[in-house]
Amino acid sequence: MNYIFSFVFLIASISAFAGETVSFTQDEIANIGIELGTVKPVYQTLTRQLPAKVSVPNKSQRVISAAQDGVVEILYVAEGDNVVSGQPLAQLNSPQLLLGQNDYLQALSRLSQANRDMSRDKNLFEEGIIAERRYRQSLSTSQQVTIEVGMYKKALELAGMDSSAIATLDKTRALNSHITVVAQNAGVVMKQFATAGQRLTAADPIYQLAELSSLWLEIHVPLDIAKQVDIGDGIKICDQGIGGRVIAIGRAVHSADQGVLIRAEVNESTQQLTPGELVQACLVQQAEAVQFELPRSAIFRNEGRSAVFLKSESGFISQAVEVVAEKGEKIIVTGNLSAQQEVVIKGTATVKAAWLGMGGE
Repeated sequence: MNYIFSFVFLIASISAFAGETVSFTQDEIANIGIELGTVKPVYQTLTRQLPAKVSVPNKSQRVISAAQDGVVEILYVAEGDNVVSGQPLAQLNSPQLLLGQNDYLQALSRLSQANRDMSRDKNLFEEGIIAERRYRQSLSTSQQVTIEVGMYKKALELAGMDSSAIATLDKTRALNSHITVVAQNAGVVMKQFATAGQRLTAADPIYQLAELSSLWLEIHVPLDIAKQVDIGDGIKICDQGIGGRVIAIGRAVHSADQGVLIRAEVNESTQQLTPGELVQACLVQQAEAVQFELPRSAIFRNEGRSAVFLKSESGFISQAVEVVAEKGEKIIVTGNLSAQQEVVIKGTATVKAAWLGMGGE
């Protein structure tokens, strides 16, 4: 209680006006709880918060489809699962695959015969028994059948058979109607289209996969702000501190909100984002003049203007500033300040009361 009366007496005893220095002893500063902080210059500003949608880049999306008509026997993964390259995703039973394997084996047999004929005719030609034209015909036949074998082999690969399965078919000549669908790239299962027992035709989708190390932010920006944005400018998700870069600026104004689409790419902390969610984003713009970041508690109002108290050799002196942006508990201002100047960041109201020569506002 004695402290309160002594504090009121202290305030009342000080007669300070605009432009004058407010002085406290070190003991008074400690007792009142005045704290100082340093002025931090900033060279970039953030626009107001703008709604943005998180999406998956086109290059990062893959649709896994049935390469042949068939019936889904097993689904190994489901929506939300992480997969690695080469991991089995599903197994199909495709009678159509048997036809492709049969064509491939028949072509292999024809190639074997064509190569024997070519080898025999080559020997006969070198011995002068047959004309060169007959040897050339055998060589041409062998080359044509080789191309057919390659074509049928490629068809089997497109149907889902890998090189080891085709090698087994070459060796055993045993037909197999089962197709194992594997992931070509690592990613996350975003959507499942098929179910076990479902009959699919070629090109019917089974899964949608996405690689999420890079994501897009799609923002509809007012035209006046969009005109100030350039490719490569920074962008931040306001409440998460995640940054990215602008990669595309639309050339059309959307009739619904008169906004321009700006697309940014985010490559950091993408595990904190979910495709499809809406977030608040701020575009980063270069400041035309040096600006300063201060805690909100350092700012006070006097006669309709914002100001701060700067530490001087003899005490504290007020300095008018202009607020240009607010970021939660941080305020961006311009004014006659310099880096590393000390300002009052706690106890501002007390210093203001002393400055006005009264016990409060």
